[in-house]
Amino acid sequence: MRKNLIFICLSAVFLLSSCTSILPTPHKIDIQQGNRIKPEDLQKLHIGMSHRQVKYILGTPLLEDSFHPNRWDYIYYFKAGTGEIKQSRVSLIFDGDSLAEIDRSQYHPEQQVNTLDKDEVQQDDVMPGGGGHSH
Repeated sequence: MRKNLIFICLSAVFLLSSCTSILPTPHKIDIQQGNRIKPEDLQKLHIGMSHRQVKYILGTPLLEDSFHPNRWDYIYYFKAGTGEIKQSRVSLIFDGDSLAEIDRSQYHPEQQVNTLDKDEVQQDDVMPGGGGHSH
């Protein structure tokens, strides 16, 4: 009887462990962080622009280093639910309030996932009725 019980337990463990490839895997969400910089926005930058003008074009940088206040880093990070990681970075160096250098060496627009921006939504894409609250 004891041998049968051990055999049944071992068989159950073996069978259940082999079922993990059959069971569905949980959904893993995509993680997107940072500033997605479009090539056309980057083309608008030129040496001599002020902090304010740069912020108007690219937005607030992800990193403003307190030890290097003249350097702004626009970093984009995307990790797909599958585990694939994509990164892109643009560093801007200022001399006072004037843009002095644009470092595009780590800028990879092809690494930036093309998510749908709010202003790219067409009116036809919005369902009638809005689904919201009426006031």
